Amino acid sequence: MNFKSLIYIFLFFLLVACETGAKDEEMPNELKKEINERFLFKKQWSANVFKNPPLGKIKISFDEENIFVFDSIGEIKSYSYEGKKNWTIKLDSDISTGINLAFGKLLLSSSNGDIFCLSKATGNTIWKYSSSGEVLAPPSTNGDIVAVQTIDGRVTALDLENGEFRWDYRSVIPNLTIRGTSEPSFHESFLYAGFANGNLAKIEPRSGVVQWEIPVTISKETSEIARLVDIDGNFVFSKNVVFVATYQGDIAAIDTRSGRTFWREKTSTVNDLLYSRGKIILVDESDNAIAYSQNSGNLEWFNKDFFLRDLTSPKKIKSLIAFGDFQGYLHALNISNGEQVARKRVSRSEIISLSSFEDNVLTLDAKGRLSLFTLQ
Repeated sequence: MNFKSLIYIFLFFLLVACETGAKDEEMPNELKKEINERFLFKKQWSANVFKNPPLGKIKISFDEENIFVFDSIGEIKSYSYEGKKNWTIKLDSDISTGINLAFGKLLLSSSNGDIFCLSKATGNTIWKYSSSGEVLAPPSTNGDIVAVQTIDGRVTALDLENGEFRWDYRSVIPNLTIRGTSEPSFHESFLYAGFANGNLAKIEPRSGVVQWEIPVTISKETSEIARLVDIDGNFVFSKNVVFVATYQGDIAAIDTRSGRTFWREKTSTVNDLLYSRGKIILVDESDNAIAYSQNSGNLEWFNKDFFLRDLTSPKKIKSLIAFGDFQGYLHALNISNGEQVARKRVSRSEIISLSSFEDNVLTLDAKGRLSLFTLQ
């Protein structure tokens, strides 16, 4: 069960507790029997990498030679692109989220808020830091600091080399939030963080001085559930514009220099955004795939074929976007028009994480099976 599934279950029980009467249950769309299949996914190899998925976001990281994965009981593994295991290490902690790979280091967090910095080459621990709260999104770095965001709305900066505390900043968040956070992002010498109150903050990473914090969405609803406007998906950048989306709110294009909003459109998502070819692409809370114009926010295309199929965040592969679903299918759409052009059942379990590089896609299913496919 992936992170988004936990959100839906949580909200379902809240709604049952707060409302009377029953509604007809909506069912996931069945896949089309025939598509205009112009590409194929060829399997290269598979490996079992864990038994129990972590609670937070799972990020499959890689460089030119290696692929790095982890499991909830603290095992970190490195694989070659041929599927051969390079090394395995065991941390004495339950891992909640990771992995970010940068500057020869691997960054992860435990379920009790411990941050780990490991050597990419050996997996040995370089340093460990105990944060103030639970971490459900991978730590990120710009080569100087490691930015860690906890679910209580706090961003903490640590020294990349030794893990020493530099500064922290806390945004005021509501009592009721979705259990998760977006990943702090660096862009052109600044750090950006999204919060459960629907705000986006720009922070100077050396000092921790906040340049601005602005609302992406301001909810006018009356109930606490309807006022959930968390920023849980990662945001994307294009030059001096950051694109960010909230749950039950909006997607917006914001000037990184001034914080001024260029355009805003209604949407709802907890998934990561994707930027490609002048389009901002997302998977919304109902698992519709949507593309907006980068410049105007106009709707470019809308694909509702995957309604309630519990899609992963979209990833780019060549001129296509790819995502997995709850039945173990890997799908690819044409970026230009949203047409479905490839499909392959790669697992009998739900695909919970996807990564792509060049013409390759890495899939991770709910039973912990990692697979590499090449687009042909």
